[in-house]
Amino acid sequence: MKGMRLAGVKTLEAANAYLEKEYLVWWEKTCTVEPSNADDAHRRLEKQHDLAAILSHVESRQVKNDYTIEFEGKTYGIERADISVGLRGAAVRVEKRRDGSVAIRFRDQYLRHQLCERAKPAGGQREVAPPSGEKKAGKAGKKSRWMEEFFPEARTFAAQGD
Repeated sequence: MKGMRLAGVKTLEAANAYLEKEYLVWWEKTCTVEPSNADDAHRRLEKQHDLAAILSHVESRQVKNDYTIEFEGKTYGIERADISVGLRGAAVRVEKRRDGSVAIRFRDQYLRHQLCERAKPAGGQREVAPPSGEKKAGKAGKKSRWMEEFFPEARTFAAQGD
């Protein structure tokens, strides 16, 4: 934008004219090169290039104290053999690959991991929802009486003072 202001551009038409007549001419002369092969200008992948990692969706996650991470609503546990100093609480790179697999990378190393199952309620108990139309009895507005049995003499003393 600064270049256009210096060129005295104030309208869209003037900006388009500046772009075509001056800026693109400068760009072609200074910022482009002729390809060595006119048919294909791509380079071959080298050993350090990992195409699956390059084309993956990448997010960062923090490793929890139990060496797990959460990603897309699932919990992944890092295998014990790959746990190293500094991993707990560290940020890791999580790659969702095009084939649907997940890769976890810490520093320069990919970590082996397993999908963890959700914990099931103990004893097979689960909360039963109240029948439709009924609501759970809430404690709103009720005073808690759980301490009444702890200091009966204090309650007696307070009653005498009234």
